[in-house]
Amino acid sequence: MILHLLTDDKFADYVITQFSAPEMESEFVLVPSNDMMKLVKRINECKIVCQSSKEYAELLKRLDQYSAIFFHGMFWGYWQQPILERVPKSVKVVWYIWGGEIYARHDLGHSFLAPITKMCALQHQLKKLQLKLSPYSWEIPLKLYDKVDYCLTSIYEEYEFAKQYTGASFEHIWYTYYSMEDTVGALMKEQCHGNNIWIGNSAATENNHLDVLWAIYKRRKRLYLKERDVIIPLSYGAQWIRKLVKKAGRYMLGNRMKALDTFIPRNEYNELMLSCSTMLIGYWEPAAQGNILTALWLGMRVYLSEKSMSYKFFKRLGAKVFSLESDLDKYQFSELSQDERKHNREIIAKWYSREHVYQSVRDVVSLLESKKNE
Repeated sequence: MILHLLTDDKFADYVITQFSAPEMESEFVLVPSNDMMKLVKRINECKIVCQSSKEYAELLKRLDQYSAIFFHGMFWGYWQQPILERVPKSVKVVWYIWGGEIYARHDLGHSFLAPITKMCALQHQLKKLQLKLSPYSWEIPLKLYDKVDYCLTSIYEEYEFAKQYTGASFEHIWYTYYSMEDTVGALMKEQCHGNNIWIGNSAATENNHLDVLWAIYKRRKRLYLKERDVIIPLSYGAQWIRKLVKKAGRYMLGNRMKALDTFIPRNEYNELMLSCSTMLIGYWEPAAQGNILTALWLGMRVYLSEKSMSYKFFKRLGAKVFSLESDLDKYQFSELSQDERKHNREIIAKWYSREHVYQSVRDVVSLLESKKNE
């Protein structure tokens, strides 16, 4: 039996769907952060265990009943850490990396921020008197990562970074929550048909919006922006970043900038994506993966930073992705050829099709269905 430790997050439904077949022998335990659970639709298939409850204490006592314990993300030190500390040696520990539990740790600071964004983030922290180097309350001690047997991610470069950073010896397994059918959805048979530009995916600092905007602005005499809208999703994230990006965008791009600062219906969002032929993603850490995959599937020219693990990952797969630092002058906002679009679809379909994702689930279960030899 595999124990899945879940939280009230949209990923939980994908986990339940993928691992709920009878032969999977999975148990889903959801530990809520409060009494209001809004994101998990298949909540009736989970056992709700509140931290500090009698049920939580009983869970700690029966960990030896499982062949493996599956941590989905590792952010919640107040309830995940006691479980991780008590996992018997005979039980395999599996960690699906969400990213932030590593990249947002205090000692990495602003390691994944580009120069202009980093400067603004430091200024913001100084105003808020939030410059601190002490561990955050949610951080799980690095030494506990030694208990992890397998690290799951679809990006091998991310696994390599996590392994080096933690100093642990866990192995890699390819796995993702989302298939292309889930990610692209209604747009599976569509191709982009406009000439607009898409930047980032949220008002998260790590988008490095300001550096991306500057890359466009300093080339404004060479890049053809006339009759192109620059669409920047900012509907969720940090308010100060949202305000700063909108202000900088208006200054650099004028009325060409279209900020999406409120949630819009899915069909409108899809139409905006289809109106773009170019996507620029400024993340240095692996993020906005769904947006990148969708853009590649739809046939956009995708620019990523050379410092990004995602850039190295997609280049290794052989996908036609481009460097923000080296390729923007050469290719600018020109459209991909039909052969390039087809090539990218074939690569994405190979790795992220529903068939491949479900095969990876079966491989994971096969590996975890027996206990470790003590």
